[in-house]
Amino acid sequence: MKRRVYRNEGFAGQHHVVLPEPLRLRQREHPLLHGLFVTDAGYYPEAAGHFVERKSGAPTHLVILCLRGSGWVRLAGESRPMTAGSCALLPAGRGHAYAAEETDPWTIVWTHFSGDEAAAWAELAFGAAVAGTGGVVAIPPDRLDEVALDRVHAALERGYALRDLAGAAAALRASLAEIARILAAAGGARSARERVVASVEGLRRDWVRPRRLTELAAAAGLSPAHYSCLFREYTGFAPIDYLIRLRVQHACRLLDTSTRSVNEIAAIVGYDDPYYFTRCFRRVMGRAPREYRKVTKG
Repeated sequence: MKRRVYRNEGFAGQHHVVLPEPLRLRQREHPLLHGLFVTDAGYYPEAAGHFVERKSGAPTHLVILCLRGSGWVRLAGESRPMTAGSCALLPAGRGHAYAAEETDPWTIVWTHFSGDEAAAWAELAFGAAVAGTGGVVAIPPDRLDEVALDRVHAALERGYALRDLAGAAAALRASLAEIARILAAAGGARSARERVVASVEGLRRDWVRPRRLTELAAAAGLSPAHYSCLFREYTGFAPIDYLIRLRVQHACRLLDTSTRSVNEIAAIVGYDDPYYFTRCFRRVMGRAPREYRKVTKG
């Protein structure tokens, strides 16, 4: 049997940038970078034999995003699988290990980062529980391009000028913010409030389909009363009222930008009954659709 060779880098087609220690120290002192700065970043395609273990952890936070294949990370003695869409946060100072699976080695993009804001950014992206101890979250595979973590190492590969270092930090901020948004919208949020935020994002994307309060609350894993309370705190409206306002908002746009009839617009925004649509529209806008269309805008 062929002996498996383990390594921490050196994969065909890899990208790997490690900043020199003096440059890391200068970043920590620079007014544009001390909040969040990148120390290492890279991309490992089909990283067969990849294995890293740090018993005392790293001095920086580490994000690993699995694009294809599979692997695992180990935190506090517990191994967690990584497949396409898995995104691991390994906090600074916490012992860890990670590796590609032998039969289907992962392709990953990764970034080490530090700075005065590093912990806060980790909490924004991954939630307080994961940011504190480390863990793995799931990004829908069809949304991996939106995270764009590869832009971090791409910025550093241009050079070490301030514009390049600032570009890498800005790319990382954008990626972490995108992870936070995707997790909330996908229902991967951790708290009840975050699950309600995800529900709101879902309504914004799909406002035509009829919904019931019990359906929305169940999808968020909450009782209707608790869901409604948190929903109103976040949006200022009850859930179904908010959905009606989304539909009316789109109806207003169609009334302003098209010559479609009121009946046609009612059907487009999800109302089978044009008379009920008119009542809802009047309640929100204070006038009927035909009257609204006659008002001069701008």
